[in-house]
Amino acid sequence: MFVEQSGGFGMRTIKPLILCAILLASCLPLTEVAADSEEVCCDSTTVELFLLGPASSGEMSPFEADLAEESEEKKISDAIAQQEEIASWEIDPSWPGAYPSSTWEFSIDYEVANAGGAQINASVEVAIGGDTFTGTTDQTNSFLAAGSGQLTIDVNVDAGSISSSSAITVTLSAQTVVFSVPGTDAGLTFSWGGIGDESSVTADIPIVSLRLEEPVSDGMEVYLSMIVASPFGQMTAAHANTLELRVNGAVVSGDPIVTSSGDYVRLTWTWVATTSGEQEISVEASIQIQSGTPVQSGLTTFIIQPFDDGNQGSGGFYPTEEPLRSDGAGSHLIVKMDMNLSTEDGWLTLERNIDLIIDGEIAYWMRWGMDNIGSEDPGLSLPLRIFNSGMVNDDDRQNRMIDDVERNEFENQMVNLAPTYMNDGMAIELEELIGSNIQDLERISFNVNLQGQKKVTPHPLTLSISTLEIVKENEKTVLLRNFVKVQPTPIWSSYDMSIEIDTGMMASLTGASIKGEDSIDFSQRRTPFGESIDISVENLKPSATFYFEAMPSGDYLNAPMTLSTITFALIAGGIMFSMRLTRNKRRSALWIEMSLIPAVLLALFLGYPPFTVGAIAGISISIWIITAVASPRRKGNAAVASQVTYPVIECPACGTPNSITTDERPFRLPCTGCGRILKIVD
Repeated sequence: MFVEQSGGFGMRTIKPLILCAILLASCLPLTEVAADSEEVCCDSTTVELFLLGPASSGEMSPFEADLAEESEEKKISDAIAQQEEIASWEIDPSWPGAYPSSTWEFSIDYEVANAGGAQINASVEVAIGGDTFTGTTDQTNSFLAAGSGQLTIDVNVDAGSISSSSAITVTLSAQTVVFSVPGTDAGLTFSWGGIGDESSVTADIPIVSLRLEEPVSDGMEVYLSMIVASPFGQMTAAHANTLELRVNGAVVSGDPIVTSSGDYVRLTWTWVATTSGEQEISVEASIQIQSGTPVQSGLTTFIIQPFDDGNQGSGGFYPTEEPLRSDGAGSHLIVKMDMNLSTEDGWLTLERNIDLIIDGEIAYWMRWGMDNIGSEDPGLSLPLRIFNSGMVNDDDRQNRMIDDVERNEFENQMVNLAPTYMNDGMAIELEELIGSNIQDLERISFNVNLQGQKKVTPHPLTLSISTLEIVKENEKTVLLRNFVKVQPTPIWSSYDMSIEIDTGMMASLTGASIKGEDSIDFSQRRTPFGESIDISVENLKPSATFYFEAMPSGDYLNAPMTLSTITFALIAGGIMFSMRLTRNKRRSALWIEMSLIPAVLLALFLGYPPFTVGAIAGISISIWIITAVASPRRKGNAAVASQVTYPVIECPACGTPNSITTDERPFRLPCTGCGRILKIVD
C-alpha cells in the first residue's frame, strides 16, 4: 500500500504523467525526428548549357531532356548596318557560389540560304550578376559559308561569385550582316533548342549542391537522405548522368524514395548495417551532371547506433509526408486492353478490360496512398484527400502494409472517385481511356493487383479497369483517344500500348481506323466468326496525339457471318454464270481472271468496309461476265463434238448415206447419189 506524502508527488499523480509521456512518444513518427543536414558538394564545374525557348525569353539547361521536338529560329533576311539583338537566354536565379576565370564557348547553328555566304560582325555578352563580359567575331569566324554550319564565339570570363538572387544571362547580337552574292529571299537563320541541336554555351559555374541529412536508424536499417538542390529543381536528380550514395566506400544499392524538400528533392536510401551498436560511418554523395563532365562528390562522417531487434527489417524507409509522383524524368507505363463487341438482348454492347502496369515513383505513391486511405492530413494532395476511411481503422492505416481492407476500400471508392484520382493524380484522362463518360456506362469496376508485394515499397502494381457500355449503332464513334496528360514535370516518360478487339458473328466495327500518330501499328481481320483488331505501339511519348474510331453495327450487311455468306454466294454465282456462258467457248482468259477471287477474299479478310468488299466482288464478277461473252467459240474436235448429230439413212437403190437434217414428218428427201426421192415417215 502506497502512502501519499505531503509536499511531494504521489503515485496517483505520477502514473498519469508517465502514461501520457508514453502515449506521446508512441505517436511521434520515426521519420519526423529533427535532423541536421550538412552540405558536402559541390563547387563550380564545367557544364554545357543548351539554349532553349523563344528568342525574347530564352532559358539555359544542362539536360538534353529539356530540348523540344522542333528548334526555335531567328531569321535575318536583310543586311544589318547597326547593332541588333538576335536572342537572349538566362538562368534566373542561378545557383550561388564562386566561379573561376575561364573561357566560355558559345556555339549556335546557322543556315545561309540563297546567297554565296554572309559576312557577320557579332558579339556575345555574358552577364553574371552585375559583371559583364563580351566576346566578338574575328577574321577566323566572321564569314559564314552558304548552307548549314555553326557560329562559335569565345568569351573570357573573370573569376567571381554569384549570389542567390543573381541571374546569368547570355545575349547574342549582330552589329553588321552583309550577304555575299545574294539571290532572291537571301537569309541567315539561327536555330537552337531542338532535339539534335548543338546550340549551347559551355561554362564553368556552380550548378548544384548536395546535402546529407543525419541518418536515422530503425533496427539494422539505416535511412540515409540526400537533398539535391539546384536551379533546375527535380530535373537535376532525374537527369544527372550519375547520382550515387556510398557508405564506407561501397555504393548503396536499390532505388531511393523520392520526397520533396521545399523546392528541391530529397532522396532516401535504405542501408543495412552488418553490426549493431554505436559506430562511425563515412557517407559520400556524388553527382555527374553530364557525360564527359567531372564527377563531383563530397564526404562526411556520422555516428549511428543500429540495433538487432530480431526482425527482418521494416521494408525500407517510410515517409510520413506524401511522396512525389515523379522523380522529374517520369515512369514507364504499360497499357493492355481487351475489347469485345457483341449483341445481347437486341443491344450492341462493348466490354473493356484494361490493365495499367505501373512502376517507379507513381507506383510507390499509389501504394503509400492506399496505406494512408482516409487520413485527415491537410497536407495531402486532392487525389488522396478525397478518399474516406470507410472500414479502415487506425490500426490498418500507416502500418507500412496494404491490408485487404485498404485495398477493398480503394477499389470500391474508385467507382466514384476515379476521374479525379486518375486525372489529377496519375495524369491519365479516364474518359479518353474508356472512350465514354463514366455516368454513361452500364458498369465499371476497379481491381488492384499488388504483384505479390503488400509492403509499401518501390514495387510495381497493376490497376485493372473493367467497363460495359451500350453503344450507338451505325454512328462513327471515337472509342479511344490519347489519354496521357502532358505535364511540366512528367509523371510518365513514355508508355507501351497493346489493344486486342474482338467482335461476335453478328457485330462489326465497320470502317475501323486509327489516326494521328504514325508509329502506331494497326491491323484488322475478318472471318465468318467475327472481326479481330490489333493495335500496338512502344515507347509512345505523352505528347503524341491519336484517336481510334469505328462504326459499331449489328446490321446483316455489316455482320461478319452474313457479309461472308453474301460474299461467298456472289463469288459462287458469278463463277457458275460465267461457266454457263462459256460452255461452247474458250475459257483460258476466264481461268486467268479467276485470280480475282483471292483479291475479293483478301478484302473480306482484312476487314474492308462491306461497300468496298461488295464493289470488289461486283467488279470481279462483271469482268468474268464480259470475258465470257467476248470469248471465241471452240474449234476442232471439241467443236465437232458439241454439234447436233442427225440420223443417216442409206438409199435402198444406190446405198448412198443421206443425213436427215429436220424433224419434219413426213419428209421427202432426194438421194444425193442417184436422185431418187426418199420418203421419211417416222
